[in-house]
Amino acid sequence: MPLPRNSASTTNSYFVSHELCWAKTTRDGSPGINVRDHCMNVGCVAEKMLDLVPGRMREKRLPQGIAALAALHDVGKVSPGFQSKCSQWLVRHGLVGRVNDLWPADHAKVSQWTVEQILGKPGLREWAAIIGAHHGKLKGRLSEEPWEDERQRLARELIDAFGPLPDKPADDAVLWFVAGLISVADWMGSDERRFPQEARWNLNERRRQAGEALRSQGWKRLSVRQPLSFQQLFPSCATANRLQEAALEVIVRPGVYVIEGPMGCGKTEAALAAAYRLLSAGQATGIYFGLPTQITSNRIHERVQPYVERISPDAEPVHLIHGSSWLMDASPPVEPGMAGPDGEAAEHAHAGRSWFASQKRAILAPFGVGTIDQALLGVVAARHFFVRQFGLAGKVVILDEVHTYDWYTGTLLDVLVKRLRELDSTVIILSATLTEERRRSLLGLDEGQPVSPRYPLVSGVDGRLVEKTCEAEGSKTVCVNSHTDRIRAEDVMSQARLGACVLWIRNTVEEAQETYRVLQGARAEGGPPVALLHSRFPYFRREQLESDWMERLGRDPARRPGGCVLVSTQVAEQSVDIDADLLVTDLAPTDMLLQRMGRLWRHERSRRPVSRPEIWIQMPPLDVAQVSALSVDELLRALGRSARVYSPYVLARTFLLWSGRPSLVLPDDIRPLLESTYADPDSESHALSELKKRLDQDREKMARTALNATAVWSIPALADEEEVQTRYGACKMAQVLLVRRIEPVDARTVRLELLDGSNVTASEGGWSLETAKALHRNIARVPRGAVKGLLANQPGWLKSQVYQPTAIGILRHDGALVGAEAGTDTGLSYHPDEGVRIRRDRVRLEPWEEDEYLD
Repeated sequence: MPLPRNSASTTNSYFVSHELCWAKTTRDGSPGINVRDHCMNVGCVAEKMLDLVPGRMREKRLPQGIAALAALHDVGKVSPGFQSKCSQWLVRHGLVGRVNDLWPADHAKVSQWTVEQILGKPGLREWAAIIGAHHGKLKGRLSEEPWEDERQRLARELIDAFGPLPDKPADDAVLWFVAGLISVADWMGSDERRFPQEARWNLNERRRQAGEALRSQGWKRLSVRQPLSFQQLFPSCATANRLQEAALEVIVRPGVYVIEGPMGCGKTEAALAAAYRLLSAGQATGIYFGLPTQITSNRIHERVQPYVERISPDAEPVHLIHGSSWLMDASPPVEPGMAGPDGEAAEHAHAGRSWFASQKRAILAPFGVGTIDQALLGVVAARHFFVRQFGLAGKVVILDEVHTYDWYTGTLLDVLVKRLRELDSTVIILSATLTEERRRSLLGLDEGQPVSPRYPLVSGVDGRLVEKTCEAEGSKTVCVNSHTDRIRAEDVMSQARLGACVLWIRNTVEEAQETYRVLQGARAEGGPPVALLHSRFPYFRREQLESDWMERLGRDPARRPGGCVLVSTQVAEQSVDIDADLLVTDLAPTDMLLQRMGRLWRHERSRRPVSRPEIWIQMPPLDVAQVSALSVDELLRALGRSARVYSPYVLARTFLLWSGRPSLVLPDDIRPLLESTYADPDSESHALSELKKRLDQDREKMARTALNATAVWSIPALADEEEVQTRYGACKMAQVLLVRRIEPVDARTVRLELLDGSNVTASEGGWSLETAKALHRNIARVPRGAVKGLLANQPGWLKSQVYQPTAIGILRHDGALVGAEAGTDTGLSYHPDEGVRIRRDRVRLEPWEEDEYLD
């Protein structure tokens, strides 16, 4: 019951023993589990999690008191500001009107204050700060808060149970690792299915339940079959090739490594084989495979899953992580308890569900595949960035196609690699088209330090620089056909009619859609099929198209059409197993052109309808001699829309290098072409010099902005979403839910017929995994500017199921999409073979919004 105090203050006249303070509410809003029991549960989970941390990191890097810190995370709930949030609790204890809610209600900040008082030394304040951050972001400091004596009494009980707090400062890598562990322990310790609110267990029983909770999530020491040969790891490979042998020779301990080799030479298998060696030796705890786009992540996931099943007898499914991958999960394995009326605590509970029931789980699972953005969010000021650092610690992190990133994302990548090494992870970087300068940066070498110019090459730093060269497995001569006139759809269709499977890559969605329509106009009835791939389809339709065409144009000849044209954006540029007979492409930087060529004659075939591998490049309408006479504006106009996607300077340099070139030999010409494209020439025209100056300024700005984004101690945490801070100047995107019909059921509920024909009921305030999945499968991404007028009045039922800004588009019979309010004209339309189309006569976009191309 309330205990009196000698004070005239209404707020301080009464305090409540911590045993009577609630931590979570029940479903009906009544006080539930008390603060002490919840803190004990979380401390026990943290103990079990620490048992799974590799011994070398636990013994060399982690101080005492981690479990105690985790237990102390919610002592701040013993405070009048927090307790007064539950009206039933106030009534139960006769404190209505006696304990007011004027005191700070931010219990995480109060916890930070109490722990800071216990630690005492100013140099230890960071330990208290990470407790205050357990809801995902750093807090400021308090100067006073009532009921401190009760919080101190609870803290002493917890410290008696879990041991003394840290007594020494730690570096950022350790601090954020521990912060991540505390947040995850809190989520798992809040799972009511494992820790019922009514349970009153002793400490030993709580520890037993904590162990069960971890095992139910697949958290256990990884079991690895050994020894396995290369063929046992990859049954389709009889033996390791020369590059794969070099990788196994170099990658023998944790470090940072770069594997460089031509497209399609088996770099993925080389990295996975090296990862298996480290897992077998107990030098790694799992694998995360990061790629640049959703489609590349999906394809690699299909290859990694059987590999994991071969190496581990009790492997969990390989989790996939990107903006849409959570749709593959079956059910949410964690159900955090109700946080009561505390808005931030409720948001934290949602975050726990989000991490365990969504794509983010791949970061925490032993084996995960996803976009590199998900790893980069671990080093920028995004909510719960430290959970990602915790999840990647000790793993083999494989980063593919790193050449695709600009200086902003590249700078973040350098920071990530450094932090991963501090977390005892191994980083393996794969690329076919890396410059020597970029390789030095990724390996952490000094500028100008000599490195081998050979290719293919495996290099690494594990305390010293190690380099191993090898001979390429073979060579391929590719005919280069540069077109300064517009490439005619009829010419492309003629090749398809002769039986060629043509891949035509455009640099923007808009141009890809235009090309598809022109090709359809040139296609005679019964002629070769024409298809389109890009990122502006709803998820269910994109999944259908990708699966169909990756299979048709893959290794197996059984479904290969007798001629076709697949039009695509950059989603088919790299890390996908597409084998084209002829490649048609817009001008792009040299490294991107080389990557696109990796889809050309990718597999050995006994017969092809064309006599040689050939690439047609759509060049700007110029000849080389004209470039030196053009002004900057004239050159930009000539480069067209592609100059809004890629650096105009690099495009111009690529144009000069590739124009008139009749052929190239792969892989012999890869390194020389790359270095020539990015080398500083002795002299250039005025326009090129000006564009180079702008590029250098942009790079400096991007690098500075990226480093600012990593200042996690000093800037507010932004949304935990891809592209929010991981891509520079990326076109801001929004979502459109595509439906056929919406029928009101009552004031809070609607019945929907979705674009894919499914029917669901959605209610305001009633989140359902099944409903959320159904809606997300019918969502397409578009430039935010195309729907900004439709985002203001998002209905409550939609907000309850979809947490990102989402407009509604109702499909009419003519393909037009209208808004939910009185059939508002959106200026958008939809076609199942073209995706969402933006009608430029109805929708005005800024230049930077016109050409979204990121996946």
